[in-house]
Amino acid sequence: KKNPEVNQDDGNKNIIENLKYVSEDLLGNTYTVIAQSATLKEDKISEVQLFEVSAEITRQDQEVIYIYSKRANYNKINNNTVFIGSVNVKYGDQTIDSETLNLNFEDNLIEILDNVYYVNKNTKINADKVEIDLIYKKLKISMINKDNKVSITSNY
Repeated sequence: KKNPEVNQDDGNKNIIENLKYVSEDLLGNTYTVIAQSATLKEDKISEVQLFEVSAEITRQDQEVIYIYSKRANYNKINNNTVFIGSVNVKYGDQTIDSETLNLNFEDNLIEILDNVYYVNKNTKINADKVEIDLIYKKLKISMINKDNKVSITSNY
């Protein structure tokens, strides 16, 4: 953990600038979260609200997943993170844009929601929900409302 600068503002909130969290598991997988600023949540001591966020998930023998968002709620105990606002995910030649991303390390799952736009070299997909299994890197694209359909445009 970096030594962040802590200030008190008039609202009695702790402001942390240039925050970086790094966690590593026994297998050597790492999760790094960097925020331009953060505030401590008064009602939940284990959670930090982050602003202008970038994150990296590095797994053994797999491509790095990069995540960017305007805000995020980070849990210091289990590293679970909810990214909110202009979320952008990149890994390999794939890009996913949305408004919300739930990163759940307990279930090894990334859930991407709200105006999901997926792009790779040959395909563009609009959907409500994308799930990525962190262990097997399997992607599941679906609609929350089963009456709606996933929109796919492809060049082959």
